[in-house]
Amino acid sequence: ESVRPADGMQTYLGAAGHVVILSAGAETYLHVHPADESAPGPEARFRTAFPTPGLYKIWGQFQREGRLMTVSFVVKV
Repeated sequence: ESVRPADGMQTYLGAAGHVVILSAGAETYLHVHPADESAPGPEARFRTAFPTPGLYKIWGQFQREGRLMTVSFVVKV
């Protein structure tokens, strides 16, 4: 099955999405906006620099058809 862009994406708080990152011990908190804040979506690219290696939980928030969606995952840096 091919991957298709999500339709009905809308800006949320003025951007295609927002990302919050928290280190495993909660010492580091990052709030990341899309690299191109003027892009309306459905594609949003986020860039950040992690200050130290370790585990980080990432939450992304996006709005589609008036509904806020939050997705989360964990990465090892």
